[in-house]
Amino acid sequence: MRGSTKSATICLKNIWMQSIPTLPCALWMTTNSFSEKIGENGLYLLDEPENSLSPERQQELLRFLEDSARFFGCQFIIATHSPFLLSIRGAKIYDMDEEPVDVKHWTELSNVRAYYEFFKQHEREF
Repeated sequence: MRGSTKSATICLKNIWMQSIPTLPCALWMTTNSFSEKIGENGLYLLDEPENSLSPERQQELLRFLEDSARFFGCQFIIATHSPFLLSIRGAKIYDMDEEPVDVKHWTELSNVRAYYEFFKQHEREF
């Protein structure tokens, strides 16, 4: 469905599934309990983890996810609209707004392009 509000989905690697408590990601990030729950070679499903996170915290989450994938072999499947999270190095991004679903580079996604165009129009104000 074009124009829907579906999220892009990001997949990193292909490893086994590990069960973790279902707490909002913002709560995990503020209490650091998420980093305590990460195990080597785990598979984690995150639904819009950027909700309630400032841009600075989203960038912290980005670094944490990249490090967890790189150093601990973790895999993340993430539903997100966040340009920060969509920019994860090595991510395979599925554009769920395309029919059929299509793999894209993060800079090709319509929501990221919307941010780009907005800031480009207002760059003199910075």
